[in-house]
Amino acid sequence: MTIESDRIVPFVIMWGIPIFIVMRTYLKMDEEDKKSAKRDFKKPFSIFTLGFIVIGAFLAQIASILSIEILNVAGTIILAVGGGVTAVDSWRSNNKWGSIYVSVLILGAIYFLYR
Repeated sequence: MTIESDRIVPFVIMWGIPIFIVMRTYLKMDEEDKKSAKRDFKKPFSIFTLGFIVIGAFLAQIASILSIEILNVAGTIILAVGGGVTAVDSWRSNNKWGSIYVSVLILGAIYFLYR
């Protein structure tokens, strides 16, 4: 297992800044909004769309940094499932261009994560 140091800086920037912003915003919420946010993120729709996309991208990037091929494949599969569910949901809500847009973004992410 080798660590590719040229991938660490983009990883820290890409994941560190959004995590910091989300945590800061969450801590500023009142108790009712915090409960509402927790409730929304526990719904199956959130888990199978945004949750799978984020977890898959995170795992694939960690695997890319640590050069662990099987974890990279697993992360890419999870990312693809989340993207597929999001595209199907966009398609069912009559947002055809949104479905195509999500599909292209997920395919681009898979290309860059798995090369």
